[in-house]
Amino acid sequence: MGFDSAAVAIMISAVVLAVGYVLIVGNSILTEQAIEGYRDLTHSAVKRLQSNIEIISVNYSNGKITALIKNIGATKFENFESFDAIVYGEGFVSDYLRGNFVITNELINPGIFDPQEVARFESELSLASGNYTLLICTPNAICDSFGFSIGGG
Repeated sequence: MGFDSAAVAIMISAVVLAVGYVLIVGNSILTEQAIEGYRDLTHSAVKRLQSNIEIISVNYSNGKITALIKNIGATKFENFESFDAIVYGEGFVSDYLRGNFVITNELINPGIFDPQEVARFESELSLASGNYTLLICTPNAICDSFGFSIGGG
C-alpha cells in the first residue's frame, strides 16, 4: 500500500509538472506573438508618420491631367505601383486613374522617389467643365488633394 501511494504521487507530480511546462511554453509563445504584432503595428505607425506628399500643381488640357507631387516626408518610395490617384467633383468620381509617374528632379538614388524630390503624374481622363479635386495617396495611405477648374465655353 505504501509503494502504490508513492507511485501515484510521483505520477501525479509528473503530470502536474508536464501541464505546468505546457502552460509556461504556451504563454511564452503567446507573449512572443503579441510582441511581434506590437512591433509590426509600431513600425507601420512610424512609417506613416514619416510619410508625406504634397501636390504642387495640377493642369488639365486636351483630356490629359498632369500633376506635380513632392515627397515632403522622410520615406523613400521604390516604385509608384501602389500609389493611387482619383479625380472627383460635382457629382463625378473617377475610377482609380491609370497613369505614369516620372521623377522630374532626381537628387539621389536614381529610380527611387526620395524625400524632397518631385514627380510628375500624367493620365488620360475626359472631364466636362467644372470644379474638380485630384487625390493622390501613397502606399501607406497618406494622401494629398488639389482642387482645379476646367473653364466653360
